[in-house]
Amino acid sequence: MARVRIVAMTLFAVVTMTASTVAPVAAAPSDDGPTERCADLLKGNSDRAGEVEVVDASPDLPEYCRVVGTVSKTINYEVRLPTTAWNGKFYMTGCGGFCGNVNADACNAALARGYAIAATDGGHSGSSLDGTWGLDDRRAEIDWASRAVHLVAGNTKRLIRSYYGEAPAYSYFSGCSGGGREALMSAQTHPDDFDGIIAGAPANYQAYLAGVSQTWIEQAQFDDAGNRIFGVEKLGLIGAAVYDQCDGLDGLVDGQIDDPRNCDVISVVASLACPPRPDGSDCLTAVEAEAVAKIYDSPRNRAGEALYPGGLPAGSEELWFFLSVGFGDDLSIGGSFAQEYHRYLAYTRDPGEIFSLFDFDFDTDVKRLNPMARIFNATSPNLGGFKANGGKLLLYHGYADPLITPYGTVAYYESVVDKMGGPEATAEFARLFLLPGMGHCGGGPGPSVVDYLTAMENWVENGVEPDELIASRPAGDGTVDRNRPVYPYPQVARYNGAGSIDDASNFGPVVP
Repeated sequence: MARVRIVAMTLFAVVTMTASTVAPVAAAPSDDGPTERCADLLKGNSDRAGEVEVVDASPDLPEYCRVVGTVSKTINYEVRLPTTAWNGKFYMTGCGGFCGNVNADACNAALARGYAIAATDGGHSGSSLDGTWGLDDRRAEIDWASRAVHLVAGNTKRLIRSYYGEAPAYSYFSGCSGGGREALMSAQTHPDDFDGIIAGAPANYQAYLAGVSQTWIEQAQFDDAGNRIFGVEKLGLIGAAVYDQCDGLDGLVDGQIDDPRNCDVISVVASLACPPRPDGSDCLTAVEAEAVAKIYDSPRNRAGEALYPGGLPAGSEELWFFLSVGFGDDLSIGGSFAQEYHRYLAYTRDPGEIFSLFDFDFDTDVKRLNPMARIFNATSPNLGGFKANGGKLLLYHGYADPLITPYGTVAYYESVVDKMGGPEATAEFARLFLLPGMGHCGGGPGPSVVDYLTAMENWVENGVEPDELIASRPAGDGTVDRNRPVYPYPQVARYNGAGSIDDASNFGPVVP
């Protein structure tokens, strides 16, 4: 096997919120100025607040008290507390990949709306593709898996009470990718931490996502000698063929695939077969076609048994570039993450850097992932505690996600429906939204900008169920060139036959 280099890039997720005017509902408990009140947070417990400062208002953000510190010795955090016009609520963001840094800026849209906000590094420092911190360190692994979010949430609520003199009226969590896994872990294991949880493209089958799915996709791209079978230069060809055959299956040719499960990708791949002549840029050799078909399929053992719920979805092809398909000898982003996972987190005894993800065997090694899956996976369908506390869960996933297949999220939601009393009972507190044409946590050819937080606020605070979300697609000049409705699964949007296909009002829900 040829040595494969790793390209390190940062995984990140952005949760979009539309700014809105929120009236202040609480004020600081004393007449001290913001600097004095901020400094008071240092008194008595340096573990809660290691450093504080007042940050001046900017055109986009209010003045706030910035608190940085460490809980449980290794879990770093940042909290931002509006000095005026606090809306009485708390918002926390998740962290993608392996985390490793405190990205409080990801919460700034909520801060601008008057929220007290918090973020954590997951209990270690490093890049989002660096797993070395997990080597033979069970404490660090548990911190990243679940403990960091829980402890920082509790600590933030104590800081809020100290600063404002009262606890937050409502607490929200939002994260995508690795942050989506954190979101579901919170709902499952600490159901009273948050009133509303927004989980996007969750990596909640973590042990099998990295250990099996992303490993399968990466192995499919190389032959036994370590040579790349196909590369990014064929992605445009494959994507064009998929859209040519499947874009119109929903009755509308609009540059996005409504439900990739309806697309017969095997026939698409077969249609691209090269005639009996040397390879060309406009076709796939038999070996290339087999590799591409594997990427669309579930990982399988030699008996043909599926080891993960699905492969990459039809319509995501032009987004595979570097996320799922590397260049030359480089691993993709997903492959790089998978290799780090295998080396430093996947097993009860970590093999370290000597391990290559090409060493993984789908017949003999899957069971070795099971012990650590009990720490990392957020797959319990029993959300009874969260529901009993009045919690609301909003799941979303892009149907053109090239990094985490949406089929895993569909499978998880269906398991929740089965466990929690059926579709109607589940919809009272948990709903899934699938966005056609959206990539990983955003982007892609379809509308992907959604104000999830306002929908969650209305659900939690006003009892307004999210029967419809509006997704927007920004144009290059900053305007919006398409709005589409998104409905709770299993409903999909259908064009009513009149008016612009870029206007959400011309669509309605149907159950396919």
